[in-house]
Amino acid sequence: MVTTTVRDVIKNSYLKQDILPQNSSVTIVIPCLNEEGNLERLLLNIEETFEDMGFSLPVLVVDDGSTDNSYQILKQMSEKCDYLRIIRHPYRLGVTEVWKTALEYVKTDWIFWGQADLESDPRTDLPLLLKACVPGVDAVAGWRQKRGDGKILASKLANTTCRLLFGLKIHDMNWIKLVRRDLLSTLPVETITHRYLLAVLAAQKYNVIEVPTPWHPRHSGISKFGKKRLLTSAIDFVKLWWWFQTQGRLINRRQEKRINSVINYVGVVQQEIV
Repeated sequence: MVTTTVRDVIKNSYLKQDILPQNSSVTIVIPCLNEEGNLERLLLNIEETFEDMGFSLPVLVVDDGSTDNSYQILKQMSEKCDYLRIIRHPYRLGVTEVWKTALEYVKTDWIFWGQADLESDPRTDLPLLLKACVPGVDAVAGWRQKRGDGKILASKLANTTCRLLFGLKIHDMNWIKLVRRDLLSTLPVETITHRYLLAVLAAQKYNVIEVPTPWHPRHSGISKFGKKRLLTSAIDFVKLWWWFQTQGRLINRRQEKRINSVINYVGVVQQEIV
């Protein structure tokens, strides 16, 4: 019996012009901290993904102050992979600072936020998110299926809270994602932090959707997030809520005015055509 996998469908069905969101440019951004046991396999998986899709995308790996051989491995791989660029933080700054670095250097229309631990497989996940990004969508999140990392309860609490307070419609806001770069470049990332980017976009009435993606156990190394993450997430949420009630409200009103202006303009043009 022949079994058709998701990758088979992707490989046989998609052309470059069909899979890229609105024919726009995309950069794959991957944060890295002490992932020496995962990087070579990750980049080989990315190579295979490009072969399946029939085209390649720029890849930016931000090494957040690794103390193992991660940077050396990345340098060696960059000599073989012409699409690969590496930026290294001198010491660990955190995921939010990785986002800030990415936003400073990436110039494409979209950012695909990946993972270095191989819990996400680019061979399935990258094409799935790209294909889901149809016109009218501003961000696509991967929704981990059969997740087994022991963090489900904390994640569910955070996502449920953001759905109630910010109108977020997805189930997994802090995972792989495909986001319009221009939307993020206007936000104070250091205040919002990386955890709540999609929640803020949802509160600003942008269209944030999700697509189920398979979860895989970490291939090598250990998770960088422990119980301390619960406290920092709570503190970040308080900061976010205060920002949203003050400055964030003003940004939201400006966004609503912009949307209304576009709607009114389209209405006027339609009337003139008639």
